[in-house]
Amino acid sequence: MTHDFAYFGDFSEAEYRAEQAREYYERGRWHDALRELEAAIEINPDNSNWLFNKGLTLDTLERHHEAVECYEKAFELNPADPETLNCLGVDYTRLGQYKLALQAFEELEREVTDYEPGYCNRIITYAEMGNHDKAEEMFYLARELKEHCPLCYFNMGNSLFSRHLYDRAIWCWQQTRNMDPNHPHINYRIAQGYWAKGEYQLARKHFLKELRLQPGDIDALLDTGILLLEMDELESAKEKFHRILELDSNQPQAYHYLGEILQHEGKLAQAAEHFKGALRLEQNMEGPNYRLGQCHLRLGQKANAREYLLNELKLSPSQPEVLLELGCMLEEVDAVTEAMSCFERVIEIQPEDPRGYHNLSLCYYLSGLLEQGIELSKKVLELEPFHGSALYNLCYAYLQKGDWKQADQYLAIADQHEAGTRDLHRLQKRVRMLKFYDGLRRLGQKLIRPKLSS
Repeated sequence: MTHDFAYFGDFSEAEYRAEQAREYYERGRWHDALRELEAAIEINPDNSNWLFNKGLTLDTLERHHEAVECYEKAFELNPADPETLNCLGVDYTRLGQYKLALQAFEELEREVTDYEPGYCNRIITYAEMGNHDKAEEMFYLARELKEHCPLCYFNMGNSLFSRHLYDRAIWCWQQTRNMDPNHPHINYRIAQGYWAKGEYQLARKHFLKELRLQPGDIDALLDTGILLLEMDELESAKEKFHRILELDSNQPQAYHYLGEILQHEGKLAQAAEHFKGALRLEQNMEGPNYRLGQCHLRLGQKANAREYLLNELKLSPSQPEVLLELGCMLEEVDAVTEAMSCFERVIEIQPEDPRGYHNLSLCYYLSGLLEQGIELSKKVLELEPFHGSALYNLCYAYLQKGDWKQADQYLAIADQHEAGTRDLHRLQKRVRMLKFYDGLRRLGQKLIRPKLSS
């Protein structure tokens, strides 16, 4: 049945729209609720309750920037309302505007000293800022007002997790679940705690609990799939990633991880198509270009590999393991300058890791820059005195320079620790040969002299 608003005054129509919005909101029809609230507010823009409800609806739709605008307008109309200040603090935190969030919570505390959510939600603000001592202070202040608050324990668990205090985080989340078994994402967070501890079976158990409650939760499906990959349960992982794409075909990470499974199975052409699918959805996603480079290298297509590897480098990867492998592949496609930049980044990130120096030294040797290579190889030996490859490279470098004595010195060190290897025997033969020829040269200098004139 449609309603004819001709019988209502403007304000009666606005109230009706607002009531309709409430009913839609309770039934989960949030877009309809938003439409009705906007109609009511257009008639009466000075109703702080309707503005507040619009903010809540926008938050439910994860449109937090717009929600903040509504709460700010509601606050101007009713500056003493604690719920508005609390929601402002929460949304400022979501948006990373921590200074504004704290201002909102502190204003709330001045207005109402015993409003527990103002302390409870501040736990996350301080945790996001890295001020975990203040986060704990807020936790205890909140508990003085409300001992059994599941959200307090949930938020405190998040703070503890970010500090790698996994056992304490899990305990807090378990308290939340005991108080509220249906608390959003509680099994998901417990699963993440066990996963971080390396207790994969317990992590899997809680991920599956979460998925039984929320079978369409894409984040939980994705993390479960990644966990299963780490457990080498490829078929089960594959099922989770396919399920994600059934729910939402615009999920680049699902394409990427399916590509990784196909690559592992040796199905390189199919893997490449999945990596390209990920890039179509998210052009600047780290990983697919790297994997495409690997696929094309294995297929012997160096030109294509080079293109994708250079694209990955443009994304400025920061993980040392990725940079090391990326650098080695770039060397393989004759992009030596770019490979060197990868190894230089590794050295910046991990200056005590000999691998960055060692791989960079190889680039210098390949470029014919012996002195720079030698300097870096010596740096490797400072960090790892019996690094076999660095010792060999120094020996070869000095042989190229014609300095068999220095070569012999590094060869002797290598012999102490890697006696009997084929590479070592080859080097030993070459050094002996140079010693022999150098000895002949010196003997000739000693015996063959010009005759003195009589």
